[in-house]
Amino acid sequence: MVELSPIHQEATPASFVLGRKLDSIPFSAYHVSIIAVLALVGFIEGYDLVMTGSLLVLAKGPLQLTGSDIRWLAVGPTFMLCIGGFAASAVSDHWSRKTIMMIGVIATTFFTLLIPLVQTAEQLIVVRLLTGLGAGSAVSAAFPIAAELMPAQHRRTYGAIYEMALAASFTVVPFIAGLLAGNEYAFRYLALPGGLSVTVVPVLIYFVLPESPRWHLRKGRPQVAVDIVNRIVARSGNRVPSLRLQELGAYHEAAREQLPPYWALFARGQLRWTTVGVMSGVCAGTAYFLISVLLPKALNDQGAAVEASLALTSIVYAASFFGKGFTGFLMEVIGRRWTIFYALAGSLPGLGLMLFAHRAGDLANVMMVGEG
Repeated sequence: MVELSPIHQEATPASFVLGRKLDSIPFSAYHVSIIAVLALVGFIEGYDLVMTGSLLVLAKGPLQLTGSDIRWLAVGPTFMLCIGGFAASAVSDHWSRKTIMMIGVIATTFFTLLIPLVQTAEQLIVVRLLTGLGAGSAVSAAFPIAAELMPAQHRRTYGAIYEMALAASFTVVPFIAGLLAGNEYAFRYLALPGGLSVTVVPVLIYFVLPESPRWHLRKGRPQVAVDIVNRIVARSGNRVPSLRLQELGAYHEAAREQLPPYWALFARGQLRWTTVGVMSGVCAGTAYFLISVLLPKALNDQGAAVEASLALTSIVYAASFFGKGFTGFLMEVIGRRWTIFYALAGSLPGLGLMLFAHRAGDLANVMMVGEG
């Protein structure tokens, strides 16, 4: 039998000690501030990303968008979001998640701030592609950060709040776009709130969110990891004892936890969870794309006024805001597995309403709102 080295014996227990300590910290105002900053990140990222559907109808005339331009604007940013997410996950073990998030937020908001300066369709396409690439870093980092810093019993609550922040941004963007419709500079004005947040949100991330203790532990810096945990304890009111370096074990200085490779997601025993996660993500992403990008354009192409198409999109997302809050409540009652089943099964009638809305005549708008 092969004897394991002390390094490999201690890596997992040391990480477990950190996680157990973080879970033991009572919920406090400091956790509320972490949730608030991450929710703000979700709102801003959602604002900058969901703008695509509004841009398709607001910038079509001023920039003379062609069919090819519209296809690039509709699909390109989402495709770049996927690439950015994979790139961020590949380097997150070398850079901290906090750094990854700051890079993503700065990139997303900066390129959104460039939208008022674009003069051609090609420039708008390039800016939106770069926005999607940057958003991949910010979107992929929010949940892992919260999962590590939140006490275990409050992680599902955080997830609901984050999703509601996204729904709020999805609601606000078409609402503002509808108010601006008719102005030739409407799409430029629409980008200003999301772009100007580059001066605020990165600063809040830097000063409010702590670095990952586990990341420092994997890098062989256990004292830094302990100091971060103890700062969280202090900011939460010192209601639990501080963590001591000795609690990490005798070989804490050499402990380096090795992360599993990507292919482990498809290993036996993990494959079903990977499949469920991918299917849930595909369903949610498809619904998002249909409503935020295709719905306002489809309504406008079928003769609806720009204001009406954007208003309907906003109403649909406003309905989802309450649905996300209810889903968060259900997770606390029946757990995540049955909540996912409820969400996926409950979406089927909505998809049916969307598919057959064009046959409903004057009731088409009512069916689209009911789909949300």
